[in-house]
Amino acid sequence: MDLNGHSFGQYRIVRLIEKGGMARVYQGFQSNLDRDVAVKVIPARVDQAADHAFLDRFIAEARTVAKLSHPYIVPVYDFGVDSDWAYLIMEYITGGSMRDHLVRADQMGQRLSMPWTLQMLEQAAQALDGAHQSGIVHRDVKPANMLLRNPQFLLLTDFGVAKMLQDRTIDRGGETQVVGTPQYMAPEQCRADGRVDGRCDIYSLGVVLFQCATGRLPFYGDSQDVVMLKQINEAPPRPSAIDAHIAPSVERIILTAMAKDPNQRYQRASDMAADLHAVRMELGPAQNGPGRPPAGPTMPVTVPPPVSGPVAPVTPGGPPQGRPGAPGVCFRCGTANNPANRHCIICAYDMAAHRIVNDRFLASTGRPLHCRLIFRNGPFARRAFMLHQDVTTIGRGLGSDLLLQDQTISRQHARLTFMGGQWIIEDVNSANGVFVNKKRVRRPLALAHGDLVRCGDVEMVYELVS
Repeated sequence: MDLNGHSFGQYRIVRLIEKGGMARVYQGFQSNLDRDVAVKVIPARVDQAADHAFLDRFIAEARTVAKLSHPYIVPVYDFGVDSDWAYLIMEYITGGSMRDHLVRADQMGQRLSMPWTLQMLEQAAQALDGAHQSGIVHRDVKPANMLLRNPQFLLLTDFGVAKMLQDRTIDRGGETQVVGTPQYMAPEQCRADGRVDGRCDIYSLGVVLFQCATGRLPFYGDSQDVVMLKQINEAPPRPSAIDAHIAPSVERIILTAMAKDPNQRYQRASDMAADLHAVRMELGPAQNGPGRPPAGPTMPVTVPPPVSGPVAPVTPGGPPQGRPGAPGVCFRCGTANNPANRHCIICAYDMAAHRIVNDRFLASTGRPLHCRLIFRNGPFARRAFMLHQDVTTIGRGLGSDLLLQDQTISRQHARLTFMGGQWIIEDVNSANGVFVNKKRVRRPLALAHGDLVRCGDVEMVYELVS
Protein backbone atom coordinates (compact mmCIF):
# COMPACT_ATOMS: atom_id res chain seq x y z
CA MET A 1 0.00 0.00 0.00
CA ASP A 2 1.38 3.41 -1.01
CA LEU A 3 1.07 5.80 1.93
CA ASN A 4 2.28 8.94 0.11
CA GLY A 5 -0.25 11.69 0.78
CA HIS A 6 -1.89 9.71 3.60
CA SER A 7 -2.29 11.42 6.97
CA PHE A 8 -1.98 10.00 10.47
CA GLY A 9 -3.84 12.68 12.37
CA GLN A 10 -1.83 15.90 12.00
CA TYR A 11 1.08 14.09 10.30
CA ARG A 12 0.97 14.00 6.48
CA ILE A 13 3.16 11.48 4.65
CA VAL A 14 5.47 13.15 2.12
CA ARG A 15 7.74 10.41 0.77
CA LEU A 16 9.13 6.96 1.49
CA ILE A 17 12.63 7.00 2.98
CA GLU A 18 13.28 3.34 3.74
CA LYS A 19 11.39 0.05 3.48
CA GLY A 20 12.37 -3.01 5.51
CA GLY A 21 10.88 -6.46 5.90
CA MET A 22 7.90 -5.15 7.88
CA ALA A 23 8.49 -1.55 8.96
CA ARG A 24 8.65 1.48 6.70
CA VAL A 25 10.07 4.94 7.36
CA TYR A 26 8.57 8.01 5.73
CA GLN A 27 9.30 11.69 5.76
CA GLY A 28 6.22 13.39 7.12
CA PHE A 29 5.07 16.93 7.82
CA GLN A 30 3.42 18.11 11.03
CA SER A 31 1.23 21.01 9.98
CA ASN A 32 0.41 22.55 13.35
CA LEU A 33 4.12 22.97 14.24
CA ASP A 34 5.27 23.50 10.62
CA ARG A 35 8.04 20.91 10.84
CA ASP A 36 9.24 17.75 9.15
CA VAL A 37 9.10 14.50 11.09
CA ALA A 38 10.10 10.88 10.54
CA VAL A 39 7.18 8.43 10.56
CA LYS A 40 7.89 4.74 11.20
CA VAL A 41 4.92 2.48 10.47
CA ILE A 42 4.27 -1.20 11.32
CA PRO A 43 1.34 -3.24 9.88
CA ALA A 44 -1.38 -3.54 12.52
CA ARG A 45 -4.63 -4.65 10.88
CA VAL A 46 -7.05 -5.29 13.75
CA ASP A 47 -9.11 -8.34 12.74
CA GLN A 48 -8.34 -10.88 15.44
CA ALA A 49 -7.48 -11.14 19.13
CA ALA A 50 -3.76 -11.50 18.36
CA ASP A 51 -3.79 -8.09 16.65
CA HIS A 52 -5.29 -6.49 19.75
CA ALA A 53 -2.60 -8.17 21.88
CA PHE A 54 0.10 -6.74 19.63
CA LEU A 55 -1.39 -3.25 19.77
CA ASP A 56 -1.56 -3.37 23.56
CA ARG A 57 2.14 -4.28 23.70
CA PHE A 58 3.00 -1.73 20.99
CA ILE A 59 1.38 1.09 22.95
CA ALA A 60 3.09 0.00 26.18
CA GLU A 61 6.50 -0.21 24.44
CA ALA A 62 5.98 3.11 22.61
CA ARG A 63 5.10 4.87 25.86
CA THR A 64 8.27 3.54 27.47
CA VAL A 65 10.48 4.55 24.53
CA ALA A 66 8.82 7.99 24.26
CA LYS A 67 9.93 8.71 27.85
CA LEU A 68 13.60 8.40 26.86
CA SER A 69 15.21 11.82 27.06
CA HIS A 70 18.87 11.94 26.16
CA PRO A 71 20.97 14.28 23.96
CA TYR A 72 22.15 11.36 21.82
CA ILE A 73 18.81 9.56 21.34
CA VAL A 74 16.37 10.50 18.58
CA PRO A 75 13.26 11.65 20.44
CA VAL A 76 9.86 10.03 19.87
CA TYR A 77 7.34 12.88 19.59
CA ASP A 78 4.16 10.84 19.30
CA PHE A 79 2.71 7.41 18.52
CA GLY A 80 -0.64 5.91 17.66
CA VAL A 81 -2.72 3.48 15.63
CA ASP A 82 -4.56 4.50 12.47
CA SER A 83 -6.51 2.07 10.33
CA ASP A 84 -4.07 -0.69 9.33
CA TRP A 85 -0.91 0.83 10.81
CA ALA A 86 0.79 1.43 14.14
CA TYR A 87 3.12 4.42 13.90
CA LEU A 88 5.90 6.26 15.72
CA ILE A 89 6.61 9.96 15.11
CA MET A 90 10.25 10.93 15.55
CA GLU A 91 12.61 13.80 14.84
CA TYR A 92 13.56 14.00 11.16
CA ILE A 93 17.35 13.82 10.83
CA THR A 94 18.96 14.81 7.51
CA GLY A 95 22.69 14.34 8.15
CA GLY A 96 22.85 10.69 7.05
CA SER A 97 24.13 7.78 9.11
CA MET A 98 27.35 6.07 10.13
CA ARG A 99 26.51 3.46 7.50
CA ASP A 100 26.56 6.16 4.79
CA HIS A 101 30.06 7.20 5.89
CA LEU A 102 31.28 3.59 6.00
CA VAL A 103 29.96 2.95 2.49
CA ARG A 104 31.53 6.15 1.16
CA ALA A 105 34.89 5.35 2.76
CA ASP A 106 34.81 1.82 1.34
CA GLN A 107 34.05 3.14 -2.15
CA MET A 108 37.07 5.44 -1.90
CA GLY A 109 39.33 2.70 -0.49
CA GLN A 110 39.70 4.61 2.77
CA ARG A 111 38.92 4.22 6.48
CA LEU A 112 37.05 6.59 8.73
CA SER A 113 39.11 8.91 10.90
CA MET A 114 39.70 7.00 14.15
CA PRO A 115 39.46 10.04 16.49
CA TRP A 116 36.16 10.99 14.84
CA THR A 117 34.90 7.40 15.03
CA LEU A 118 35.75 7.19 18.73
CA GLN A 119 33.93 10.45 19.37
CA MET A 120 30.79 9.25 17.57
CA LEU A 121 30.76 5.85 19.29
CA GLU A 122 31.37 7.48 22.66
CA GLN A 123 28.14 9.40 22.10
CA ALA A 124 26.39 6.17 21.08
CA ALA A 125 27.65 4.46 24.25
CA GLN A 126 26.34 7.34 26.36
CA ALA A 127 22.96 6.99 24.64
CA LEU A 128 22.91 3.26 25.39
CA ASP A 129 23.82 3.86 29.02
CA GLY A 130 20.91 6.29 29.38
CA ALA A 131 18.51 3.76 27.85
CA HIS A 132 19.83 0.87 29.94
CA GLN A 133 19.33 2.90 33.10
CA SER A 134 15.69 3.26 32.04
CA GLY A 135 15.41 -0.50 31.57
CA ILE A 136 15.42 -0.39 27.75
CA VAL A 137 17.64 -2.62 25.59
CA HIS A 138 18.08 -1.50 21.99
CA ARG A 139 18.60 -4.99 20.45
CA ASP A 140 19.62 -3.68 17.01
CA VAL A 141 22.67 -1.41 17.39
CA LYS A 142 24.27 -0.95 13.94
CA PRO A 143 25.63 1.89 11.76
CA ALA A 144 22.29 2.38 9.97
CA ASN A 145 20.67 3.25 13.32
CA MET A 146 23.32 5.86 14.14
CA LEU A 147 22.12 9.11 12.59
CA LEU A 148 24.10 12.35 12.34
CA ARG A 149 22.50 15.71 12.97
CA ASN A 150 25.85 17.19 11.92
CA PRO A 151 29.41 15.80 11.64
CA GLN A 152 29.95 16.20 15.38
CA PHE A 153 26.58 15.05 16.75
CA LEU A 154 25.28 11.46 16.69
CA LEU A 155 21.76 10.32 17.51
CA LEU A 156 20.88 6.67 18.14
CA THR A 157 17.45 5.67 16.80
CA ASP A 158 14.99 2.76 16.71
CA PHE A 159 14.93 1.89 20.42
CA GLY A 160 12.28 -0.77 20.98
CA VAL A 161 11.48 -1.20 17.30
CA ALA A 162 13.17 -4.62 16.98
CA LYS A 163 11.06 -5.92 19.88
CA MET A 164 7.89 -4.49 18.32
CA LEU A 165 8.62 -6.24 15.02
CA GLN A 166 9.19 -9.57 16.79
CA ASP A 167 5.87 -9.18 18.63
CA ARG A 168 4.12 -8.46 15.33
CA THR A 169 5.51 -11.65 13.73
CA ILE A 170 4.58 -13.87 16.68
CA ASP A 171 1.08 -12.40 16.97
CA ARG A 172 0.38 -13.03 13.29
CA GLY A 173 1.19 -16.71 13.78
CA GLY A 174 4.57 -16.63 12.08
CA GLU A 175 7.82 -18.17 13.19
CA THR A 176 9.90 -16.19 15.63
CA GLN A 177 12.17 -13.97 13.58
CA VAL A 178 15.63 -12.77 14.44
CA VAL A 179 15.45 -9.67 16.64
CA GLY A 180 18.36 -7.64 15.40
CA THR A 181 20.86 -7.84 12.56
CA PRO A 182 22.93 -11.07 12.71
CA GLN A 183 26.22 -9.40 11.69
CA TYR A 184 26.02 -7.20 14.82
CA MET A 185 24.27 -9.56 17.27
CA ALA A 186 25.77 -10.85 20.50
CA PRO A 187 26.16 -14.65 20.88
CA GLU A 188 23.42 -14.90 23.51
CA GLN A 189 21.10 -12.89 21.26
CA CYS A 190 21.58 -15.56 18.56
CA ARG A 191 20.38 -18.34 20.87
CA ALA A 192 16.68 -19.05 21.31
CA ASP A 193 17.12 -19.30 25.08
CA GLY A 194 19.74 -16.56 25.41
CA ARG A 195 19.37 -13.81 28.01
CA VAL A 196 19.11 -10.39 26.38
CA ASP A 197 20.30 -7.40 28.40
CA GLY A 198 22.33 -4.22 27.92
CA ARG A 199 25.53 -6.18 27.38
CA CYS A 200 24.12 -7.34 24.01
CA ASP A 201 24.10 -3.70 22.91
CA ILE A 202 27.69 -3.31 24.11
CA TYR A 203 28.75 -6.30 21.98
CA SER A 204 27.01 -4.76 18.95
CA LEU A 205 28.78 -1.45 19.51
CA GLY A 206 32.06 -3.37 19.61
CA VAL A 207 31.23 -4.84 16.19
CA VAL A 208 30.59 -1.34 14.85
CA LEU A 209 34.00 -0.20 16.11
CA PHE A 210 35.58 -3.34 14.57
CA GLN A 211 34.00 -2.43 11.21
CA CYS A 212 35.09 1.22 11.38
CA ALA A 213 38.66 0.25 12.31
CA THR A 214 39.19 -2.61 9.85
CA GLY A 215 36.82 -1.76 7.01
CA ARG A 216 35.07 -5.17 7.30
CA LEU A 217 32.72 -7.10 9.54
CA PRO A 218 34.07 -9.81 11.86
CA PHE A 219 31.75 -12.56 10.56
CA TYR A 220 30.32 -13.30 7.11
CA GLY A 221 28.12 -16.14 5.83
CA ASP A 222 25.75 -17.24 3.08
CA SER A 223 22.74 -16.99 5.39
CA GLN A 224 21.63 -15.47 8.67
CA ASP A 225 21.93 -18.86 10.36
CA VAL A 226 25.58 -19.24 9.31
CA VAL A 227 26.48 -15.79 10.61
CA MET A 228 24.67 -16.43 13.90
CA LEU A 229 26.49 -19.74 14.39
CA LYS A 230 29.80 -17.93 13.89
CA GLN A 231 28.76 -15.30 16.44
CA ILE A 232 28.13 -18.10 18.93
CA ASN A 233 31.11 -20.36 18.23
CA GLU A 234 33.98 -18.42 16.65
CA ALA A 235 36.33 -15.89 18.19
CA PRO A 236 36.43 -12.60 16.26
CA PRO A 237 39.56 -11.95 14.18
CA ARG A 238 42.14 -9.82 15.94
CA PRO A 239 41.80 -6.35 14.36
CA SER A 240 45.58 -5.78 14.25
CA ALA A 241 45.91 -8.95 12.13
CA ILE A 242 43.74 -7.22 9.51
CA ASP A 243 45.39 -3.82 9.81
CA ALA A 244 48.69 -3.52 11.68
CA HIS A 245 48.17 0.24 12.08
CA ILE A 246 45.25 -0.17 14.49
CA ALA A 247 46.28 1.16 17.90
CA PRO A 248 46.53 -1.51 20.67
CA SER A 249 44.21 0.59 22.85
CA VAL A 250 41.51 0.55 20.15
CA GLU A 251 41.92 -3.20 19.71
CA ARG A 252 41.57 -3.69 23.48
CA ILE A 253 38.21 -1.86 23.47
CA ILE A 254 36.95 -3.96 20.55
CA LEU A 255 37.96 -7.29 22.08
CA THR A 256 36.57 -6.38 25.50
CA ALA A 257 33.23 -5.31 24.04
CA MET A 258 33.07 -8.43 21.84
CA ALA A 259 33.91 -11.02 24.51
CA LYS A 260 31.79 -14.15 24.01
CA ASP A 261 31.01 -14.34 27.73
CA PRO A 262 28.83 -11.34 28.71
CA ASN A 263 30.51 -11.30 32.13
CA GLN A 264 33.87 -10.54 30.47
CA ARG A 265 32.57 -7.55 28.50
CA TYR A 266 32.07 -4.01 29.71
CA GLN A 267 29.24 -4.36 32.23
CA ARG A 268 27.94 -0.86 31.58
CA ALA A 269 27.93 1.19 28.41
CA SER A 270 29.24 4.13 30.44
CA ASP A 271 32.43 2.12 31.12
CA MET A 272 32.91 1.64 27.38
CA ALA A 273 32.20 5.34 26.79
CA ALA A 274 34.92 6.24 29.31
CA ASP A 275 37.48 4.05 27.51
CA LEU A 276 36.47 5.44 24.10
CA HIS A 277 36.98 8.95 25.45
CA ALA A 278 40.35 8.13 27.03
CA VAL A 279 41.69 6.52 23.83
CA ARG A 280 40.42 9.45 21.74
CA MET A 281 42.39 11.81 23.96
CA GLU A 282 45.40 9.53 23.58
CA LEU A 283 45.19 9.51 19.76
CA GLY A 284 44.65 13.24 19.39
CA PRO A 285 41.75 15.68 18.92
CA ALA A 286 38.65 14.59 17.03
CA GLN A 287 38.18 16.01 13.57
CA ASN A 288 35.34 18.17 12.27
CA GLY A 289 34.11 15.17 10.34
CA PRO A 290 35.07 11.72 9.12
CA GLY A 291 37.42 13.11 6.51
CA ARG A 292 38.05 16.72 7.43
CA PRO A 293 41.16 18.37 8.88
CA PRO A 294 41.36 18.85 12.64
CA ALA A 295 39.58 21.86 14.08
CA GLY A 296 41.73 24.85 15.01
CA PRO A 297 42.15 26.09 18.57
CA THR A 298 39.37 28.07 20.18
CA MET A 299 39.98 31.80 19.76
CA PRO A 300 38.04 34.86 20.92
CA VAL A 301 36.22 36.90 18.28
CA THR A 302 36.87 40.61 17.83
CA VAL A 303 33.59 42.52 17.60
CA PRO A 304 33.43 44.12 14.12
CA PRO A 305 31.62 47.40 13.36
CA PRO A 306 27.95 47.39 12.22
CA VAL A 307 27.50 45.57 8.94
CA SER A 308 25.22 46.16 5.97
CA GLY A 309 24.74 43.97 2.93
CA PRO A 310 25.75 40.30 2.74
CA VAL A 311 27.50 38.95 5.81
CA ALA A 312 30.98 37.53 5.20
CA PRO A 313 31.64 34.22 6.96
CA VAL A 314 33.77 34.58 10.08
CA THR A 315 34.72 30.94 10.51
CA PRO A 316 38.28 30.04 9.47
CA GLY A 317 38.36 26.43 8.30
CA GLY A 318 35.52 24.13 9.33
CA PRO A 319 32.66 23.29 6.96
CA PRO A 320 32.64 25.09 3.61
CA GLN A 321 30.85 28.44 3.57
CA GLY A 322 28.71 29.57 0.66
CA ARG A 323 27.49 32.81 -0.88
CA PRO A 324 24.44 34.12 1.04
CA GLY A 325 21.28 33.44 -0.90
CA ALA A 326 22.82 30.81 -3.18
CA PRO A 327 21.02 27.45 -3.48
CA GLY A 328 21.82 25.18 -0.55
CA VAL A 329 23.52 27.89 1.54
CA CYS A 330 22.14 27.96 5.07
CA PHE A 331 20.64 31.30 6.10
CA ARG A 332 21.46 30.73 9.75
CA CYS A 333 25.11 29.57 9.70
CA GLY A 334 26.21 30.06 6.07
CA THR A 335 27.22 26.44 5.47
CA ALA A 336 27.20 25.32 1.82
CA ASN A 337 24.82 22.35 1.78
CA ASN A 338 23.66 20.09 -1.00
CA PRO A 339 20.75 22.11 -2.50
CA ALA A 340 18.57 19.00 -2.13
CA ASN A 341 18.98 19.05 1.67
CA ARG A 342 15.90 20.00 3.64
CA HIS A 343 17.93 20.89 6.74
CA CYS A 344 21.45 22.26 7.23
CA ILE A 345 24.02 19.60 8.11
CA ILE A 346 25.61 21.85 10.74
CA CYS A 347 22.82 23.70 12.56
CA ALA A 348 19.70 21.80 11.35
CA TYR A 349 18.10 25.03 10.03
CA ASP A 350 15.04 24.38 7.86
CA MET A 351 16.27 25.11 4.33
CA ALA A 352 12.68 25.46 3.09
CA ALA A 353 12.78 28.99 4.61
CA HIS A 354 9.29 28.91 6.14
CA ARG A 355 10.45 31.55 8.64
CA ILE A 356 11.54 34.14 6.10
CA VAL A 357 7.93 35.38 5.77
CA ASN A 358 8.36 36.94 9.23
CA ASP A 359 11.15 39.26 8.02
CA ARG A 360 8.98 42.27 7.18
CA PHE A 361 10.62 44.96 9.30
CA LEU A 362 12.96 46.95 7.04
CA ALA A 363 16.12 48.73 8.13
CA SER A 364 17.19 52.12 6.74
CA THR A 365 18.86 50.29 3.85
CA GLY A 366 15.47 49.07 2.66
CA ARG A 367 16.44 45.47 3.38
CA PRO A 368 14.98 43.25 6.13
CA LEU A 369 16.66 43.75 9.49
CA HIS A 370 18.39 40.68 10.88
CA CYS A 371 20.69 39.98 13.78
CA ARG A 372 23.51 37.52 14.22
CA LEU A 373 25.23 35.84 17.13
CA ILE A 374 29.00 35.32 16.91
CA PHE A 375 30.08 32.60 19.32
CA ARG A 376 33.33 33.26 21.18
CA ASN A 377 33.65 29.81 22.74
CA GLY A 378 31.70 26.60 23.27
CA PRO A 379 30.56 24.07 20.63
CA PHE A 380 30.12 26.77 17.96
CA ALA A 381 33.27 28.79 18.69
CA ARG A 382 34.08 31.29 15.91
CA ARG A 383 30.82 30.64 14.04
CA ALA A 384 28.21 33.28 13.21
CA PHE A 385 24.48 32.48 13.27
CA MET A 386 21.86 34.72 11.60
CA LEU A 387 18.38 34.97 13.12
CA HIS A 388 15.01 35.73 11.52
CA GLN A 389 12.44 38.18 12.86
CA ASP A 390 10.62 35.65 15.01
CA VAL A 391 11.44 33.56 18.09
CA THR A 392 14.73 31.68 18.54
CA THR A 393 15.23 29.38 21.52
CA ILE A 394 18.62 28.40 22.92
CA GLY A 395 19.21 25.31 25.03
CA ARG A 396 20.58 21.80 25.38
CA GLY A 397 17.20 20.13 24.80
CA LEU A 398 16.48 18.72 21.36
CA GLY A 399 13.53 21.07 20.82
CA SER A 400 15.76 24.18 20.87
CA ASP A 401 16.46 26.17 17.70
CA LEU A 402 20.11 26.61 18.64
CA LEU A 403 21.24 23.39 20.28
CA LEU A 404 24.27 23.98 22.54
CA GLN A 405 25.78 20.76 23.85
CA ASP A 406 27.57 22.32 26.80
CA GLN A 407 27.16 21.10 30.39
CA THR A 408 26.53 24.65 31.63
CA ILE A 409 23.53 25.08 29.30
CA SER A 410 20.07 24.08 30.55
CA ARG A 411 17.67 22.06 28.41
CA GLN A 412 15.72 25.29 27.93
CA HIS A 413 18.02 28.21 28.59
CA ALA A 414 17.19 31.44 26.73
CA ARG A 415 14.75 32.90 24.24
CA LEU A 416 15.23 35.70 21.68
CA THR A 417 12.04 37.37 20.44
CA PHE A 418 11.77 40.06 17.75
CA MET A 419 9.48 42.92 18.77
CA GLY A 420 9.14 46.36 17.17
CA GLY A 421 12.51 46.46 15.46
CA GLN A 422 14.63 44.90 18.19
CA TRP A 423 15.40 41.52 19.70
CA ILE A 424 14.39 40.85 23.29
CA ILE A 425 16.32 38.26 25.30
CA GLU A 426 14.95 36.47 28.34
CA ASP A 427 16.06 33.71 30.68
CA VAL A 428 13.85 30.61 30.47
CA ASN A 429 14.41 29.39 34.04
CA SER A 430 17.99 28.30 33.32
CA ALA A 431 20.23 26.93 36.05
CA ASN A 432 23.33 29.00 35.21
CA GLY A 433 21.72 32.21 34.03
CA VAL A 434 21.71 34.56 31.05
CA PHE A 435 24.01 37.58 31.20
CA VAL A 436 24.27 40.68 29.00
CA ASN A 437 27.46 42.71 29.39
CA LYS A 438 28.19 40.75 32.61
CA LYS A 439 24.82 41.63 34.21
CA ARG A 440 22.34 38.85 34.86
CA VAL A 441 19.06 39.10 32.94
CA ARG A 442 16.21 39.07 35.46
CA ARG A 443 13.43 40.16 33.08
CA PRO A 444 13.11 40.47 29.28
CA LEU A 445 15.81 42.84 28.00
CA ALA A 446 16.21 44.60 24.64
CA LEU A 447 19.63 43.93 23.07
CA ALA A 448 21.84 46.57 21.47
CA HIS A 449 24.39 46.09 18.70
CA GLY A 450 27.68 44.82 20.15
CA ASP A 451 26.24 43.43 23.39
CA LEU A 452 28.15 40.53 24.94
CA VAL A 453 25.68 37.74 25.78
CA ARG A 454 26.57 34.79 27.98
CA CYS A 455 24.46 31.67 28.55
CA GLY A 456 26.10 29.51 31.19
CA ASP A 457 29.78 29.56 30.14
CA VAL A 458 29.05 30.10 26.42
CA GLU A 459 29.74 33.66 25.23
CA MET A 460 28.46 35.27 22.05
CA VAL A 461 28.38 38.75 20.52
CA TYR A 462 25.03 40.15 19.34
CA GLU A 463 25.00 42.26 16.16
CA LEU A 464 22.35 43.95 14.01
CA VAL A 465 22.71 43.25 10.29
CA SER A 466 20.88 44.68 7.28
